[in-house]
Amino acid sequence: DYKLASRMVEEERQCIKDGCSYLAPNFLKTISLFVAGLISFELLHETDDVKWMEIAEASMKEMEIYAAHGPSNYKHKLLLLQAESAFLYGEDNDAAKLYDSAIKAADDNGFIQDQAVACERAGIFHMKRGNTSTASHYYGQAHNAYLKLGAEKKASHLRLQCPF
Repeated sequence: DYKLASRMVEEERQCIKDGCSYLAPNFLKTISLFVAGLISFELLHETDDVKWMEIAEASMKEMEIYAAHGPSNYKHKLLLLQAESAFLYGEDNDAAKLYDSAIKAADDNGFIQDQAVACERAGIFHMKRGNTSTASHYYGQAHNAYLKLGAEKKASHLRLQCPF
């Protein structure tokens, strides 16, 4: 539900502007940053609202800093945000390579949840580009990763909503 997700991103940004943010550990800040970036890139496929571009670009820029200091924890997140950027700008070859790199980096470092999301996003990318068989492959990988994670309802939702 991107409408709800966008409201949550906006409320968090307003809270930070108002100075009511709490001192969260870095890993929580990076999760919020990552999710806000993903939501913003998705919303940019539907609207050209400049605020979503600002959030997406700021998320990617800040994630570059985290990835430089902790590549095993953050590089896969940066790669996925970069893939989403390439997808948005129609840079299909770059997007495909970046999705694969994000999936591999998440897998190599044990981030099953992010691997699942990267596979799902790669499936969406390939489906929107008309590559049904490739999309099916990625949806199947996402489904398996969600099951491995124990997210049975998400795996079931994916199976029902996406062709694989």
